[in-house]
Amino acid sequence: MEENNNVLENEELQNDSLPTLFNLTKSDTVFAVCAFIAVIFFSLFGIFSGFALGYLIASALTIILFGVYFAKSGKVRFLSLISGLLALANGAIFICTTNGSVRFFGVIIGFLLSLVCFDGFANGTAKGDRQTFGIFYSVASTLGNIGITLRSLFSSNSDNKKTIGKAFIGLLCAIPVLFVVVPLLISSDDAFKGMMSSIFSNTFTFFLKTIFGVSICPFFISYGFSLKTGRVAKIKEGNFKGIENTYLISFLSAISVSYVLYLFSQLAYFFSAFKGFLPDGDITYAQYARKGFFEMCVIAVINLLIVFLALFLAKKENGKVCHTIKAILTFISVFTLIIIATAISKMVLYIGTYGMTVLRVTTSAFMLFLSIVFISVILRIYIKKINIIKTALITAGSIILILGTANVNHVCARYNYESYKTQRLDTIDIQGLYELGYEGIPYIVKLASTEDFDIALEAQGYLAKAYLYDYFDNMEDAVYFTVDDLKANEINKDFAHFNIPKALAYDALYDYIEENPWFSTICQSHFSEPDETYYSDF
Repeated sequence: MEENNNVLENEELQNDSLPTLFNLTKSDTVFAVCAFIAVIFFSLFGIFSGFALGYLIASALTIILFGVYFAKSGKVRFLSLISGLLALANGAIFICTTNGSVRFFGVIIGFLLSLVCFDGFANGTAKGDRQTFGIFYSVASTLGNIGITLRSLFSSNSDNKKTIGKAFIGLLCAIPVLFVVVPLLISSDDAFKGMMSSIFSNTFTFFLKTIFGVSICPFFISYGFSLKTGRVAKIKEGNFKGIENTYLISFLSAISVSYVLYLFSQLAYFFSAFKGFLPDGDITYAQYARKGFFEMCVIAVINLLIVFLALFLAKKENGKVCHTIKAILTFISVFTLIIIATAISKMVLYIGTYGMTVLRVTTSAFMLFLSIVFISVILRIYIKKINIIKTALITAGSIILILGTANVNHVCARYNYESYKTQRLDTIDIQGLYELGYEGIPYIVKLASTEDFDIALEAQGYLAKAYLYDYFDNMEDAVYFTVDDLKANEINKDFAHFNIPKALAYDALYDYIEENPWFSTICQSHFSEPDETYYSDF
């Protein structure tokens, strides 16, 4: 008997030592089921569908689901609401542009803004940059709660197991009905038929995407449960009180003196950009603008690190940084703003001379981002409530949204085409237009019918490449093709891959073949030496 009692006591101690399960309500269970469906949808149509319409829908559904879940248990705060709305709005870039860099940063910024939004709903406003860093630190800590989340969902100690079971039974009961309803919908509508055929065209790929979604689903649900209940790790305030200000003042003074000397020695070189002419010497516009930009980048990054470290390391009196350090940090920040403004003026000079490219526009946008960050840094030196990290995130989200919805690729293509047509530029880089992707195609179509024979011939060559290789499938051996043939062989026709530039590009290509059916018979000839006598009558 004593041995049995000892065994029972040991089992109770082991159970007590286990982490406490989540005390889930019915709304938590409904959230788990909805999150499971949303993440599967996100995997199928968001991550693996070219970051187009499918990603927009999937990300919007996911953000709304988590936002409603946290808002019900917490409090809607202004900054959290702004972050969430900006994260939702950033989804529009995935149907407005095909620029890879803009979409890449759109994914990252949208994700970070969503985390700021959710944490604000659940835990309140994070005060200070340290607490804001803690938002992202707490996300990683929820990985340790995945096992607890799964045990809580299927625990036999509550009604959760029964609720989850009922939900899955409902899903299973829907399968026979779907086998009847879906074929009827397919036969009644060609658009739905095309969507279903694209989804299930490759069953093995569909299966792998689903498995991937199932594998990441526990993390999303664990994050939801953990944040709602406050079971996340936080960055704790350390005992570090700062170093003697004399060290920092000496260090910052040496840096500042070097910047003053640098300004005086380079004053004419820098500010010549504002006058619209190059400095004396054998230097091109390209070298002039590029050199200024890289100088700006290195100095800005170094100065940003200096300011952050100085604010962190400085010994505070009553929680405040001494006035001398504030003054020196202000000078360094203003100096950086001068460098940024000069670099922007150089880039404007460069664009006016050589035309607009995506890289030139995006680097200008990056300079604008840095200038706003440093303005917030100056304010942060004197106003402790200013949160540099959140300011940087909201600024980055706004700039990415503008670049995406305005479609920087289209802006560049249109600017260069209009500059060529109005003779502001002597020539036009058709290869550069083609490298812009879908956005450049409508303008290449226009150039293919221009009166300039060389420009028209080069444009036709890139159109042939678009027809036969890049924008349509199984066209390698085509000698003659119609618009119907093109539509049948269009790449990625499903709704998840839809975006506006792609639709406009395909319409332009279709229109060109309808207006010039003869062109399909000579497409292959553009990949050999062109016979100018063949095109002399064009």
